[in-house]
Amino acid sequence: MEDGHLLASMQTFISVVDSGSFSESARRLSLSQPSVSRQINALEAQLGVRLLQRTTRSLSLTEAGQVYYEKSRLIQRAVTEANQAISGFKDSPSGLLRVSAPHTWTEAKIAPHLGEFLSLYPEIKLDIQCNDHIQDMVEERLDLVIRVGRANDSSYIAIPFSNVSIQLCASAGYFAQYGYPKTLADLNNHSFITYDKFNKLLFNKLGDLQSEQQEIPMQGSLTMNSVAGMISAAKQGVGLIALPDLLLQQDLNQQSLLQIMPEYHIDIKGLAVEQAFAMYASRKQMPAKVRAFLDFYNDKFNLVNSSSV
Repeated sequence: MEDGHLLASMQTFISVVDSGSFSESARRLSLSQPSVSRQINALEAQLGVRLLQRTTRSLSLTEAGQVYYEKSRLIQRAVTEANQAISGFKDSPSGLLRVSAPHTWTEAKIAPHLGEFLSLYPEIKLDIQCNDHIQDMVEERLDLVIRVGRANDSSYIAIPFSNVSIQLCASAGYFAQYGYPKTLADLNNHSFITYDKFNKLLFNKLGDLQSEQQEIPMQGSLTMNSVAGMISAAKQGVGLIALPDLLLQQDLNQQSLLQIMPEYHIDIKGLAVEQAFAMYASRKQMPAKVRAFLDFYNDKFNLVNSSSV
């Protein structure tokens, strides 16, 4: 039996098992019942084993049939996914694209380029949900989730952005009033704006493998769970902030915030921010609309080329 006929017979076999009868399988496949019977008989003859136990009133799998059915379903799924993968390349980007991204990321990195993206892809309807938590992509019907941290969920495929580093900064007005900290110990005399419950910084001297990690508490009068609010307060001179460089880039370029301690690698204790990444469901091959979004933003915020994933 040729491969094409084998796959067709395998599909018929799966249909017979799922439907529970030759007649119902024939109806679902738009075939005659004798044609379905012939395919199953030919399949059993080629394999040299009986797959189905048939009586006038019942149909059941043999032990060999159960094994063959399970393996056939895996092959069927692989063929379907292969076809979906190709369709993602040949189809034009169109339809509803649902994206979830953090509030600050959306404001700083996505929103400034939305007009250009939608003009390039007029057949895409974009729905962006701002959310700072990992969501169930299937339940929420999301095509793409953008996050900063670690991609620990193996049920999704994660596409990395460039690495993220924490930068420590404040306004020129703050430094004019309170002075520049020259050592890590000096930071104990400065006021911090902290994010939620994360109030400790970890410092490692760049390029010095022998240096010990130092922990500095962030003490201050303001705690927030809004990154945009923290940046606004820092620009007003309220205190020092430690945030991912991707979200501070514009303010640092405009010098509304000034970086200090660039000689250190900085981590926020308990908060993983090593990398920005996008996730899509592993059971769905990347459709053209998702690929278009990722390729477009590749140039905007250093996304690794999605074609290499």
